[in-house]
Amino acid sequence: MKRKTSESKKHMTGSGQVRLQLTSMMDMFTIILVFLLKTYSTQGQLINPSDDLTLPTSLASKVPEMGLELTVSADWILVNGKPISRTSDALDMSGYIIPDLREELYRYAREAERMESLYGSRFTGRVTIQGDKNLPYRLLMKVMATCGQSRYPNMRLVVYRKDEL
Repeated sequence: MKRKTSESKKHMTGSGQVRLQLTSMMDMFTIILVFLLKTYSTQGQLINPSDDLTLPTSLASKVPEMGLELTVSADWILVNGKPISRTSDALDMSGYIIPDLREELYRYAREAERMESLYGSRFTGRVTIQGDKNLPYRLLMKVMATCGQSRYPNMRLVVYRKDEL
């Protein structure tokens, strides 16, 4: 009886469980990770142009910097994607300050200053303005004057880069 059980054990190839070899898979993932880290661009696209406007072109060569995002389209003035004021209402106002925009910019400035005091992240007062290329000059001046009076004096206009011929 012993002889039969030992012979039957010799003919069994294993317990029937399949084991996955992770060494090769880990090597593969490591190579992919190194490749992606080497090809990753640290500058990338910092600003996503709004779909409902056409940016002007320029020969400007400065790299865009992060800041509060202000968009002026044909219909709305938006701060970080939130509608603040209609452009037609802003054009009809007398003076250079747009009250709704000023209140919203003050709110963001207070929040940024609070973050600076809590976490040490410096408040730069930087705002990036995306404006349609057909935007009236008077409206652009009102938006820029409002930014300057609302603790956002560092303004950057977003444009498409035009290559020199």
